[in-house]
Amino acid sequence: MIFKEEILFVSPFKVLEKTFINLMDIYFYKSVFATVYKILLGFIFGSIFGIILSIISYRFEIFKDFIYLPITILKSIPVVSFVILLLFFVGSYKLSIYISFIMVLPIIYLNVYEGLNNVDKNYLKMADIYRVSLKNKIKYIYFEELNPFLISAFSLSIGLAFKSGLAAEVIALPSYGIGTMLYNSKIYLDTANLFSYTIIAVLVSYLCEKIILKILRRVLG
Repeated sequence: MIFKEEILFVSPFKVLEKTFINLMDIYFYKSVFATVYKILLGFIFGSIFGIILSIISYRFEIFKDFIYLPITILKSIPVVSFVILLLFFVGSYKLSIYISFIMVLPIIYLNVYEGLNNVDKNYLKMADIYRVSLKNKIKYIYFEELNPFLISAFSLSIGLAFKSGLAAEVIALPSYGIGTMLYNSKIYLDTANLFSYTIIAVLVSYLCEKIILKILRRVLG
């Protein structure tokens, strides 16, 4: 209102107007779908591999020692370093899948492994004495202990997957993607659209997190 310009200071009403305009554009929907599809794909594979590796580490101490360094590297290296390196090998379209996978895997691995280590050994001994089946062990002992660790890991990793996946898109610039739209809005000094796309990205990430956690709670019982 004071400076009479909308490059740096954008009216919320202008952002809302831009959002409604975007909701009528087919390119917008294709970009949102492409981003969500690729990031969720990376998230799912990262979660599966993280859980599998944590189970193997729990069963075999030597494997845990072997995988410690790779997990530490994945956890410590900046996202942008992975983005630039992988861009040479996988191209712009698949980049956000790999980046989401890399960001999610160590979080799921560390949380699930910690949860497995917290399983009360007395319960396991009692289950062996009474010859409880493996299925019931998993359901009534392991799942009960892993529940909070899994929910925490999934809640944290889905947000990180979206942030890192969008960062990858901003650098890689695939044909369709929220990251590409964010980059274009920066190039054309379209701050209203920058805020609009950011709000959409936050809402999509929030909805995906809620849906995934709801499914997870139902699976865990």
